[in-house]
Amino acid sequence: MYITVGSDGRAKRKEFWLICHRGGRGFGPENTLEALGKALEYGVEMIETDVRMSNDGVPFIHHSPFLGIHLLQHLDMSEIRERAPEIPTLEEFFDLAGGRCAFNIEIKRCEARILAEVVSWAHISLPLLVSSFNTRFLSEFKATGGPARIGLLTQYEMDTNHAVQEALECGADVLLPVNFYTKPGLVDAAHEAGLRVVPWTVNSSGSLQSMVAMGVDGLITDSYRELAAILKSGAVENNTGEKLLDAG
Repeated sequence: MYITVGSDGRAKRKEFWLICHRGGRGFGPENTLEALGKALEYGVEMIETDVRMSNDGVPFIHHSPFLGIHLLQHLDMSEIRERAPEIPTLEEFFDLAGGRCAFNIEIKRCEARILAEVVSWAHISLPLLVSSFNTRFLSEFKATGGPARIGLLTQYEMDTNHAVQEALECGADVLLPVNFYTKPGLVDAAHEAGLRVVPWTVNSSGSLQSMVAMGVDGLITDSYRELAAILKSGAVENNTGEKLLDAG
């Protein structure tokens, strides 16, 4: 749980998402059950992972579209397992987590209907954030009516109004801009439109401080342990001069 503490010493609960990138990267091989297990042991509260879909319609965890020379979307799940048994399905990821952490699922390639089915029967700790660069997918998933929040990822510098409008048009609740294009004007405009702002990928203490000072609502990081320790120390202030810290 994160709280803010003002100059008057009063503490307020704040929903700030410190999100561990690529399925526990930094705790083990990225997007594997090994990394997820170690991240859970450490106490990570929210994990981002990449989801693709096999040729036979099974959502699985992997960042790259390729496995060696093979395009993963052309392989059945059994073929993927033969070549790389360490690649888990999304269902296996959820099963191992067992509701012990929240998830940010970044969709690389998957049908909205199939993802909604997996989410509906999985034991998931909320909040669940489903994010993508693909606005069409986000609109389709939003229409399924599931419990997830919707997040639009951006990786290029965009006109502030355009970025916010695009997020709203696809039904997003969260805007996830790349860190070096996250500016105070974008954060303020997104907040005015009712959007949360969660930049990626923030890996240094300096970037953490600058992002929190802008008033962002969370961040995605490869350096979870280091940034969690900084937040626990109470050394970071937000844009209203309140200290943001992990209260455990």
